[in-house]
Amino acid sequence: MTEPTADGDIVDCGQVALYVVNGSGGSINVTVLATAGQDGLDLEDLIVAVPAGDTRLIGPLPRRTFGQASDSADAGRAYVNYSAQTDVDRAVVSF
Repeated sequence: MTEPTADGDIVDCGQVALYVVNGSGGSINVTVLATAGQDGLDLEDLIVAVPAGDTRLIGPLPRRTFGQASDSADAGRAYVNYSAQTDVDRAVVSF
């Protein structure tokens, strides 16, 4: 468990999840950026609220929905942003 960086995370996709513990005094949002579309429409990002003092398990993170394009340096990995970092810890877990 470590505190997220201000620049966010780049995590593997697949049978993985984010384990987020919010020890701060306010709710935070964890946003996993969607890269996929269907029938010409972009899918919306996955935004999960983590209330103050609470924990969330966010996942799995399918590559077809969240993986960066094959021509990216981060091909097949997901981008994750946090609305706050102070007193927030996270880990990537596989299952």
